[in-house]
Amino acid sequence: MKTFSATAALLTVALLAAAPPARADTATITVTGRVLPGTCTMGNLTVALDDIEAGDVTPGQASGLKPGVLNFTGCAGVASVDLSFDGTADAAQDNHWQNSAASGPASGVAVALLEGASGTTYLQKGATTTVPVAGASTAKLDVRAGYYRKSGTAMTAGAVSTQVTVTAVYK
Repeated sequence: MKTFSATAALLTVALLAAAPPARADTATITVTGRVLPGTCTMGNLTVALDDIEAGDVTPGQASGLKPGVLNFTGCAGVASVDLSFDGTADAAQDNHWQNSAASGPASGVAVALLEGASGTTYLQKGATTTVPVAGASTAKLDVRAGYYRKSGTAMTAGAVSTQVTVTAVYK
């Protein structure tokens, strides 16, 4: 029996040696992705203009300006915010924001929106501006809103209201 076991073992080794080697194969794992800019939370802004006498609305310039701040909070992974402004422009009032008061609207007057705490940069339909964030968790855009009447335009008393849509692109 020992001869048979030794012969069987020798035969098994010989068959394994004569068998073709197992094939090896390789594969590559490719991982792709993209880090997108973070976001902020942009708050709504309501600017309540003071009532103004019709004679105090200076033709051709913003009158009765009130400040406001468009705030961005919770910013993460954002270096800047590109803003664009949209709404209904009033062609009769040099493309300032159309008075859309639903009840008892004033005529011959629009809403002016200016960028910054001072200066004369109007934010009209299609305007863009950039707000730097630079690693902070908050940012802001100072604005001023007021009444606007084009020179030579007749004006009647009434309510003034408008809405401006601000779109933010985070970078």
